Amino acid sequence: MDYEINDETLAVIPTDEGKCEAIELHGNIPIKDTSLTVIEHSCEYFGINYKTRLNSTYKFIKARYKAPVVVEESSRLIFFPISSPRNKDTVWMSYNNILAYEKSEEKNETIVKFNNGYSMKVPVSYYTFNSQYSKAARLHASYSVRNGKKR
Repeated sequence: MDYEINDETLAVIPTDEGKCEAIELHGNIPIKDTSLTVIEHSCEYFGINYKTRLNSTYKFIKARYKAPVVVEESSRLIFFPISSPRNKDTVWMSYNNILAYEKSEEKNETIVKFNNGYSMKVPVSYYTFNSQYSKAARLHASYSVRNGKKR
């Protein structure tokens, strides 16, 4: 794989069967792997495998189902799935780049606005998106508190 998640990655979305696209601040990058594969590869690229990241998430916030992960620790780069990561059609969102989100007129859609002004609709209810975002916020806060204690 030739793509790693970075601080400009807004989301990783599925496209065709077994493929996805990274939505970045300055454009989209097609990838010939699933969104979960991108997350797993990026975790390993930054030094710790995906399963270990999931175990850390559980240790910090007791979340197992649709758990967010810290992809890169020094910048606290956190991504969260909007549905089960085992689902090949799941979208992974960058907690760090989300400015706001709101209900869509469609029942099972949420409009997500990013720091750069870009917005997109994601195929999940506002309630579910809010729950996933809240888990990521708790994980971010947990890392922040732990890093503050070390200094």
